[in-house]
Amino acid sequence: MGKKTQSYSDVCVPVYVINLPEHKDRITHIRGQFEGREEFDVEFIEAHRHEIGVINLWESIKKVIRTAMERNDDVIVICKDDHEFTPHYSRTSLFRQIIGAAEQGANIMLGGINHFGQAIPVAEGRFWIDQFQSTQFIVAYRIFFQRILDEPFTEGEVADVKFSEMTSHKMIIHPFISAQKDFGYSDLPVQGLKMTKHKDLFCRSEERLTKILAIADRYGTGNIQ
Repeated sequence: MGKKTQSYSDVCVPVYVINLPEHKDRITHIRGQFEGREEFDVEFIEAHRHEIGVINLWESIKKVIRTAMERNDDVIVICKDDHEFTPHYSRTSLFRQIIGAAEQGANIMLGGINHFGQAIPVAEGRFWIDQFQSTQFIVAYRIFFQRILDEPFTEGEVADVKFSEMTSHKMIIHPFISAQKDFGYSDLPVQGLKMTKHKDLFCRSEERLTKILAIADRYGTGNIQ
């Protein structure tokens, strides 16, 4: 008999969407992404406003974390308004990965990234990664909340690099369930950073992970349950 699949039909996870209210196009987009998905309890968090974009994002993330701690959330999704679900998304897969990553001691787990350094398959549909770029869909666990609030952050830093440095306990879902929609501008601009074709970068990263998994399978190290 096949292994019984848990549907998680009675499970709901808090989602905190970081957004600037004046960007109506992004609000319309992100509402559409979560419409009809009852597994998410979505709340909009107005982005912090600072002349330096990187500080905007980090302070917005801390604002999310403070809210989550006040509400005693155990696990949350930190979501930017340019997040876009891929065809690989499913409720069952997401909650299986959330639970599995927690059991393996993850502090954060990403839904999709546009760059990474090293990666090792640690479970079906999940990799450990050493560093990453992209913060549009982050699963964060309560064990990591206070660390985020306490972490110093300076003008020359960026959130994804900061997360990569803060913890080695980070994972990525594969195939990606989240990509980044390119609006042609950034709602939380980073000084000196030019817009790139997000789709190409995400595809390239996902292909790299697929190749790593194929090599692990070929040499007998990828039989992960």
